[in-house]
Amino acid sequence: MKDKKEHTAASAELRDMINSRSDEADDDLKSSIAQAMDKKAASNKSADHSVDNDDKHSETNVKTEKKKHSRLNMRGGWSLRKKTGVTLGFIFLALVLLMAVIVFLFFHYTGLLKDRDNSIRTEKPPVDSRDLVDEPDTLDEKAKEKELREMLQQRSKKISNEKVMNILLIGEDIRDTATQDRGNTDVMMLISVNKEHKTVTLTSLMRDTWVYMEKFNISNKLNQAYWYGGAEYLSEVVEDYYSVKIDRTVKVNFQQFIDIAEVVGGLDFEVSYTEAVAMRDPMDEQNYYLHNPSGTDYVDLKQYGKDDSVNYYDVDGKFCTTIEYQSEEDNTIKMHLNGNQALAYARVRYGCGDDYGRTMRQREAITEIVSKAKKMNLIDLDALMNKVLPEVETDLEDGEIAEMLLNAFDYMNYDIQQLRLPVDDYFTMDFINSQSCLSLTTWQFQANAAMLRYMVYGDCKTVEEAREQYQKEIDDGTFYEKNDFQPPVYW
Repeated sequence: MKDKKEHTAASAELRDMINSRSDEADDDLKSSIAQAMDKKAASNKSADHSVDNDDKHSETNVKTEKKKHSRLNMRGGWSLRKKTGVTLGFIFLALVLLMAVIVFLFFHYTGLLKDRDNSIRTEKPPVDSRDLVDEPDTLDEKAKEKELREMLQQRSKKISNEKVMNILLIGEDIRDTATQDRGNTDVMMLISVNKEHKTVTLTSLMRDTWVYMEKFNISNKLNQAYWYGGAEYLSEVVEDYYSVKIDRTVKVNFQQFIDIAEVVGGLDFEVSYTEAVAMRDPMDEQNYYLHNPSGTDYVDLKQYGKDDSVNYYDVDGKFCTTIEYQSEEDNTIKMHLNGNQALAYARVRYGCGDDYGRTMRQREAITEIVSKAKKMNLIDLDALMNKVLPEVETDLEDGEIAEMLLNAFDYMNYDIQQLRLPVDDYFTMDFINSQSCLSLTTWQFQANAAMLRYMVYGDCKTVEEAREQYQKEIDDGTFYEKNDFQPPVYW
């Protein structure tokens, strides 16, 4: 009520002020303002009576509450100070319990991890007969080895940044892990977390890239470095050829991929007809090791309107399809795949874009897993960790694991970028010893290394942007100055 009286007084004062300044205001305007204020005052008066009653009632309630509070304190009740202390005590206890849970989970999870296997191998790695070709050699193996040796002698400084963590993800073949034995790796993906730019770059490293392994005095495909020297040596080879520091490695097997896909609720992909057909080949192998009945989880090809009996065949151990990959007839269907099917989709190679298509599907799978993981609750995430970690081999340190666990939800919201090395047009398809391979000269390795830098450490978001930056620096003559490479003598 008091506020309303003050408001009425102020209104009258304002009206007097307006009347006193007749030389500055229009008569009609003053009259309108005065009438409006009179109406407001009249309206306030009509409400005064009810407000008076409310105020009196409110004052009575306050006095009653004060009396009750006074009697409570006299009888030994809690004061406001005491209540505050008890509340803070409960909060502190809750924080202590929360920290205890976090510490327990941290040591629990880290205790599940396996140590890395970096033992040295001298025997030759197994070769899939389907990788062998009848093409004549297009490269002189000794001459190529000499070229790569000379390149390694002039290797550039490996770029590193405290705000970027590069983790090499290694996926072992299910045939090797079934016998608990190290084999080749057909999944080599560099996962680069840039905390400054808030990006995660997924870089697939092509298995068929021809390299010289200095430690063993051997020339062969990149994926064989893991066979000979384990995760640590594979990291060294990747660092030498792509001039980037790899901070840590994580090795998983294909069984764990199935578990991950299942825990996140399956993965969604647009599956082409040829991919659906070709998935049967790796799925046969998976079902064998998983002890599933033959034909388990086959995609029903009738969805594509095709006759199931004539869609794929085997020629000399090499899986083939009757329709070219991604042709106009190769229609796609949005499918929800379970873990077994998702693994087959990520492993498909023959007849589906070879290793180019496979690495693309692997990046799609990682991206889809991250997307699904964002929607998981803590109970499901705990189930995932307990199921997957016991078979993970890593050299991540405890402090790094703790940081990644605490920031996991932040990392999942980072922008995901994709890259494949070598980049199109910066390698040559060649043949050595009845094997197809990707051959790179010194300048091509340097170009690919630079594009990796542009995306992981720079501002490039796509492969196209990285290619443009590389070409611009070559054209203006600043490439070697900016990227710390020694120019080849034949550039």
